[in-house]
Amino acid sequence: MSDQHGPEGHHRTRSHVTLQAVRSRVQPGSFPLLLVALLLLYVLNGVAVDLPANGIVGRVAVACAGLYVLSASRTTLWLGVLVVAFWIAFEARLWTPDTWVGRVLQDTIATGFLLWVLVVVLREVFRPRTSEVDAVVGALCGFLLILMVFMRVHGLIEALRPGSYRTDGPPFSERSDAMLVDSFQYFSTITLTTVGFGDIVPVTPAARLVTGLEAMVGQLYLAVVIATLVGRVAARRA
Repeated sequence: MSDQHGPEGHHRTRSHVTLQAVRSRVQPGSFPLLLVALLLLYVLNGVAVDLPANGIVGRVAVACAGLYVLSASRTTLWLGVLVVAFWIAFEARLWTPDTWVGRVLQDTIATGFLLWVLVVVLREVFRPRTSEVDAVVGALCGFLLILMVFMRVHGLIEALRPGSYRTDGPPFSERSDAMLVDSFQYFSTITLTTVGFGDIVPVTPAARLVTGLEAMVGQLYLAVVIATLVGRVAARRA
């Protein structure tokens, strides 16, 4: 009993209270960090064809920011660390199975992790007690996460069935990982924003289905998020 009331026990109690206070704010508070990491990843993916190491730097930044978002729970934090370790190991070629298997595993793990972070972010965005600023920043993070998720899904479809997407130049099955990421990030951007230049064309049923779903998600996401944020502001000012 004396240990619990001594200096060491008091220190542990204060540390526990501090940790709980940080965890209570870690999710909305981490949104600006996540937004910066996602924007950095988007830019670095675009130049990774010339400098492949840039893509790894961006993915590590997003992985760390994503882990911060997931750190409100010790269980989710350690599970996230495990998932990120496998993801970065494949991305950095620390473990190199067959090229086809490596691409499938990279896209599968990245898709799962980004979806997980997206769910946590959107849960906070639509939670009434989240402030307007945190909700807006979280909504921007959600949009970029959706873009990255579909980018990886397009890559996964192409890896599972080469030739699912047609474009000028060499087929995607003959391109490097950096070129694939750059191309599908561009394709995901013009699809999610419903611009659709037509220079990359989905030709298989799975590719067309995912492309159509991404276009619908892009429209619905903006409509739902904007309506929610406007309604929240109006309710608090009433």
